[in-house]
Amino acid sequence: MAFTLINAGPSPFGRKVAIALLEKGLEFDVRMDTPWAAGTITPQYNPLEQLPILIAGDETLFDSGYIVEWIETRYPSPPLLPADGDGRLAARKRQMLGERLMEIAQLLIMEMHRPQPGADWIDRQTRKIDGGLAALDQLYEQRTIAGETIDLGDIAVATTVLVFEHAVTAGYSPDIAAMRWRGKYPALTKFVESVEQRPSFVATRPQEMALDLAATVG
Repeated sequence: MAFTLINAGPSPFGRKVAIALLEKGLEFDVRMDTPWAAGTITPQYNPLEQLPILIAGDETLFDSGYIVEWIETRYPSPPLLPADGDGRLAARKRQMLGERLMEIAQLLIMEMHRPQPGADWIDRQTRKIDGGLAALDQLYEQRTIAGETIDLGDIAVATTVLVFEHAVTAGYSPDIAAMRWRGKYPALTKFVESVEQRPSFVATRPQEMALDLAATVG
């Protein structure tokens, strides 16, 4: 089957899908798009006008959580979710935390680009990030990555915290103290450093794209 991933260069959601495809050994082409730009192709494939989008033969899939579930269901080997119920729930918990943290961070960054950001709102989102990262650190204190085995939870967590760093270096985000995780959370740091050199992560490192967030939210 032919796969095409429509993605945006820095997107952790698209990176999550690309890593899942690579871990499964599935070949795919990548087409970059900017959903808010003139000439975007995103609305042709996703009524929600969001990326990533996976074209799989005659099927068009959107929302990264659904896409990786589709990939795991259609191509179960090698597995990216444990077979046992407790292990699966643990992976889903990490996946949920990684995905929600990314959504919260996106909203926080957008708010901080507004002419008059809301201080109380920023404080609340900052607490959420602090709490989520601390919860992940506790979970990774109890998790051992056996050999080459990672799961969808690991992928969601790593792509999220790694794009926190990319957002600052690429100039999309101010240097937000709550988003500095490396070294601050030892177990989380050890986990991410154990997977960020995997071939699937190296091949999908975030790419910069033109973003004017101040103009977008102003």
